[in-house]
Amino acid sequence: MKISRRKSLAVCLVGMVFAAPLAAFAQAAWPSKMITLVVPFPPGGQTDAVGRILAEKLGKELGQTVIVENRPGVNGSLGSDVVARATPDGYTLVVTGPGTHAINQLVNRNVKYDARKDFTHIAMLTRNPNVLLASPGFKGNNVQDVISQSKAHPNSLNFALTGVGSSGHISMELFKQAAGIDFNVVPYKGDAPAITDLIGGQVDLLIVNSAAAVPQIKGGKVRALAVTGKTRSPSLSHVPTMAEAGLPGVVMESWTGIAGPANLPASVSERLNRTVNTILAMPDVKARLAAGAMVTTPGSVKDAATFINEEVEKWSHVVKAGNIKAE
Repeated sequence: MKISRRKSLAVCLVGMVFAAPLAAFAQAAWPSKMITLVVPFPPGGQTDAVGRILAEKLGKELGQTVIVENRPGVNGSLGSDVVARATPDGYTLVVTGPGTHAINQLVNRNVKYDARKDFTHIAMLTRNPNVLLASPGFKGNNVQDVISQSKAHPNSLNFALTGVGSSGHISMELFKQAAGIDFNVVPYKGDAPAITDLIGGQVDLLIVNSAAAVPQIKGGKVRALAVTGKTRSPSLSHVPTMAEAGLPGVVMESWTGIAGPANLPASVSERLNRTVNTILAMPDVKARLAAGAMVTTPGSVKDAATFINEEVEKWSHVVKAGNIKAE
């Protein structure tokens, strides 16, 4: 009897040892607590708008609270770095974009993370083109007029620059390199003051995200000469692409995606990807994004990683050719 009892006790202990991890795993099934979605920019911008729509829908679909945490700084790199260093458990995520996850690391030596190696890119969310704007008094009607004037009078056109390494800046550099021209660059601290001075004629040209420019374009305050997308923008269907204007290589789209730290469990990234794609297909989500001149970009986890690789590679050539460096 003593031997039998000892054997039974041993079997129970062994069972408890193996059962404990299984119980812990069951309790920790993702998601089992609040999720933080970091938006690496201040409230009110395009990235913030996308993040808040996503957080609202993710919370409902996953059955957990998803909060948006704005962590601006260093052109979006500060908040992104926080996520790169977070525990890869699926509870800290970030809304990505061309600056934070393609360009910043190329132009700013203070950015320590690698956008390709230090994140698990889960899904792409939206895309929309930038748009080349001209002031009301600009004596020209199209991209070729800009090129002709620039070649006839080098550095005579004042071009507003809204942030070193921004998508508008990179678009301008790509435009310059493709056309073989240069501008007199006038720096600004953001899109709003640059657009104000463009309307007032203090500067001649500006490239900004189309979402920021649609109201001014439709209100007749500025003129849109071309969009930098592969195709025409649904919200600016009358505006030609750079390719239609004679510069097929000038393609620069602002985009958003969602990522977590590197080494995120595949079960978490795949579930998030499926959930995000479900959200992107919702009619009300499409309508809300379209109001901001954005279209959805569903795809797989692999698609997201491939896209980021291609973006970093593409812009590294432009940055190098333009010798772009953030001070």
